[in-house]
Amino acid sequence: MVDQNSIFGGLLTALGAAKKTNCDALGIPWQPSHMLIGDANGVAPTPDASQTQLINQVHRAPLNQLHTSPTDPNVLIAEVVLPPEVGGWWMRELALEDSDGVFCAVANLPPSYKPLLAQGSGRNQVVRMHIITNGTANIQLKIDPAVVLATRDYVDRSLIARSAFTNVSSSRTLKPQEMGIVLIDASARALNIQLPAADARLGTRDVIVRRKDNSINRLVIKAHGKDTLMFHTHLNPAGYPFLVLMGAGDWWHLRSDGAGNWWPLGRFDSTTLGRPVFETTTVFSPGGYGAMSGQLLDRNEWPWLWDHAQQSGMLYPEKHSYLEGAWTIGDHKTTFRLPEARGEFFRVLDEDRRVDKSTLTGTTTRGSPVISDIRGRTRVKTGMMLEGGDFPKGTTIVSVGESEIVASNESQTDGAGEWQVLGRIAGSWTPDTLERHTHPVSFGSGKGDRVALLPAASTSVAHINHVVAYNTSPPLIGRVGNEETRPRNIAYPARIKLI
Repeated sequence: MVDQNSIFGGLLTALGAAKKTNCDALGIPWQPSHMLIGDANGVAPTPDASQTQLINQVHRAPLNQLHTSPTDPNVLIAEVVLPPEVGGWWMRELALEDSDGVFCAVANLPPSYKPLLAQGSGRNQVVRMHIITNGTANIQLKIDPAVVLATRDYVDRSLIARSAFTNVSSSRTLKPQEMGIVLIDASARALNIQLPAADARLGTRDVIVRRKDNSINRLVIKAHGKDTLMFHTHLNPAGYPFLVLMGAGDWWHLRSDGAGNWWPLGRFDSTTLGRPVFETTTVFSPGGYGAMSGQLLDRNEWPWLWDHAQQSGMLYPEKHSYLEGAWTIGDHKTTFRLPEARGEFFRVLDEDRRVDKSTLTGTTTRGSPVISDIRGRTRVKTGMMLEGGDFPKGTTIVSVGESEIVASNESQTDGAGEWQVLGRIAGSWTPDTLERHTHPVSFGSGKGDRVALLPAASTSVAHINHVVAYNTSPPLIGRVGNEETRPRNIAYPARIKLI
């Protein structure tokens, strides 16, 4: 029976301890999800780690809160709210069940009767269960707000958290009570703002970090310790330790998961990383843009952009010419270079359609697949097709060296040659060219696209007897081939998304 010597409390069951140990080893959150309530058939129970069920279960309810005790980091507090229409039984024993249905913790409590609404009691009853564990850093609660009741205290704290406005103008770590909207002014200096630890003590919390100033000072939002910000996970599944806010009004909405991660729920500008855009202003728009100017960047300051460059298929050594539109590897150690696009036309990549052609010159030896002394005004890569010269039809490039390439077939002649290379490399640059064409000459009246080579007044035999001494009609010239001039154009600033 219960008396002044009775002790109440809870502990992990053997199944629960094993489940938590396994989750810790795998680095995945352990997720208690439901509380079980029993009447123990009228007896005073003593919790036992070997239990796999309650003595007599009378109710099962989803948890509405799960958090670490503010006075002891090894005590886990689980909470449910019982509505007025639930009850009609005594409460003497409690248990926790996780999301996989494992009976993971058990506890006893002083006998308490939960009345029904029909009995004249219209109150909600809060039931809390304290469980002793060996650590609470890897425990997570996921709830369905449609079926879980919240206590008044929980609602009050949530409203305070969501309505908090914090103004920051110096580098520091944000406090848990400052989660809400954080307005940051970096006009005076570069700032580093650190988020609180995204552990079980903080739980699931939201924060919006927003930049107020439009200066060029760097503003970094850092995760605490080994915590991570889970953005651009297509490049790095582990996320990144920090992000940057660029320009007045730039903001990110982040949510902690209680397991060391901050997940982005929204941001000011979600344009794809690395995408080029045109602007109608020379001022940089907020949201994370830079000029396509071939600028050198620090790999440690832009780790996500460096990952993008490495995975782009458009990253080349600095010394490669005609690749100004691609990423280059900088000093091979700490830097990398943005694409350079100022003053250039943009063109859709050929991508093996073989519409683009460029001229390549070099020297061959009969019976050898090697073309040496390479000269040309574009870069080539393996798989591109060669046309013309002394190679059989269907010849492709097998390998590319500094001053020579190897073809898939052997040359049929010796000496200098010229070939057409079909296709383009992504990010490659080509200069203005005068496309190869001809101008047929004929005699007679000018019709169609043909015009007089000489004015009618200059068609005397004395003037042109070296060309048409026997012809009294003026010579005419036509054209076959591409235009010699480029089209009219408008120049807009080009920007590239940096984050």
